[in-house]
Amino acid sequence: MIQYVLRRLLVLPLIILLVTIILFSLMWRLPVEMRAQLYVPATNKFLLPDEEAALVERAIRIYGLDRPWPVQYVNWLKLLVTGDWGYSASWQQPVLEGLLQRTPATLELALFAVVPSVALALALGAFASRHRNRVPDHLIRGATFLGWALPSFILGLILMNVFYAWLGWFPPERLSIWAGPIVYSEEFHVYTGMHTVDALLNLDLRIFWDAVRHLVLPAFSLGLAVWALLTRIMRSSMLDSLHQDYITTARSKGVPERRVVNLHARRNAVLPVISAGGVAASMLVSGIVVVESVFNINGIGRAAANAMLFTDVPVAVGFAVFTCIVTVLASLIADLLYAFADPRIRLY
Repeated sequence: MIQYVLRRLLVLPLIILLVTIILFSLMWRLPVEMRAQLYVPATNKFLLPDEEAALVERAIRIYGLDRPWPVQYVNWLKLLVTGDWGYSASWQQPVLEGLLQRTPATLELALFAVVPSVALALALGAFASRHRNRVPDHLIRGATFLGWALPSFILGLILMNVFYAWLGWFPPERLSIWAGPIVYSEEFHVYTGMHTVDALLNLDLRIFWDAVRHLVLPAFSLGLAVWALLTRIMRSSMLDSLHQDYITTARSKGVPERRVVNLHARRNAVLPVISAGGVAASMLVSGIVVVESVFNINGIGRAAANAMLFTDVPVAVGFAVFTCIVTVLASLIADLLYAFADPRIRLY
């Protein structure tokens, strides 16, 4: 197991390095003056044209933006490693600082979307396989088709019109108007930046339930496609497991059906679901931009989308690097969970 983990950890930086090469190659096609804006703070945009041009020339000279491609790439990679990801004109702050500042909102939304989606996918996928070609199976399969085909932004708009504009149950954004002054007061201690977690740590159930109400619709919009994918995989894998010889042997020995399904069949059926975790992570990364924009959540996705409207190159590059790291780490976790669940993988 240790050797398998070490091999996966050695591959991880190589994948990230390859992605950075592709990103820098695309960025390198931009004019050198535009790339120099990565390192010119936005406060300088009010200077005279000659003064701003002098700052751009200074950035080109200091960061070697007029040097050969390999030298520029190594210099840029050093800046990434040391935390200098450039300066965002639209955010009015360094890119890495802005990304980390908005990470808790995105992480909270992702957790509320993923955890229920995975739990329901495992349960309903197994339930559908046990009732194959019957009414429950048809209903679950129909719901997965709908969840897979319906775009997240269309679903988000429909849900917001029904459950907020019409019924008034689940509002957008992160908190109600009355909760904002409480959360940002000195008495309320911020530990993680995630309102639900911080509310529990502050023993304030009013803030907790208010934050949960605001997360229901965006989490459902973001997690529906993930649930649909994993449910279909779980159902197919469970059907395959239930027809294996070891299941027939267990049944012939008089093992109770519940034990056969839950202990023997489900354990092997969950392996393809684990391996699909990397795909689900990429779906979340692409969906988070749309969902946060629809529900006005000030997370990484919405902030990056707004910055790109202003052609903010530092944010675009930083967001690409950030999402690459998150996706690769999610794939690594999925591989490690797969190896833990299936000892045969550790032999390779």
